[in-house]
Amino acid sequence: MTCDARAGDPALTDLRFFVHDIELRTLDGTWQKLRLDNDGNWQQTGLAMIDLENGGAACLNGTAAMNNGVTGTIPDATYRGLRFVLGVPFDSNHADPLAASAPLDDSAMHWHWRSGYKFLRAGLTTGTDGFWIHLGSTGCEGTVGNISVCHQPNRVRVELDDFVPGEGGVVFDFSALLEGTNLGDREPGDCSSAPSEASCEAPFATLGLKFGSKRAATGQRVFKFGDR
Repeated sequence: MTCDARAGDPALTDLRFFVHDIELRTLDGTWQKLRLDNDGNWQQTGLAMIDLENGGAACLNGTAAMNNGVTGTIPDATYRGLRFVLGVPFDSNHADPLAASAPLDDSAMHWHWRSGYKFLRAGLTTGTDGFWIHLGSTGCEGTVGNISVCHQPNRVRVELDDFVPGEGGVVFDFSALLEGTNLGDREPGDCSSAPSEASCEAPFATLGLKFGSKRAATGQRVFKFGDR
């Protein structure tokens, strides 16, 4: 799916997200952390931003720049298995965004009224319908730079047991994200992560997140290992 899909096909309207705590598993079961390069653009120590929209066509709020991977160093070994967290670590999430280094200086990814970042911005349009989701921590107490707790952290822990470096990549499955979301009622929907938004229930379930009093029955189903 792209921002400039053919007429009649679903088109991307946004797809950007943060990841941190990226680790690979050795054959003896030991997890090794990937030390991310600090490139002054898409990555800083411990955190990276993935941007899969190009700012064109239906991606009206995006930018031309894109980034579809991460770079870093890890001890030499044979690895099978990958895990990471979709989101921004607590301390970085609630620091002053005006003093932040890239990629946390992207104002489009900051939720000023929630005193933190949008961990994920994703959306699509079918021409007659559509849906978008902005995922981030909610129920936060305090002000920017002085948040004590968030009652709904909403960070997604992803573990891909079958991941093998060099034999494929991490796939964002948009169809899985939208399982249970009605895209045929001609009424575009949205989810801003508020516990009161019924439209958040289905995508939260596919992300493996608790929604209100409902806990996800399974883990996340959106990120997969396969051909990109």
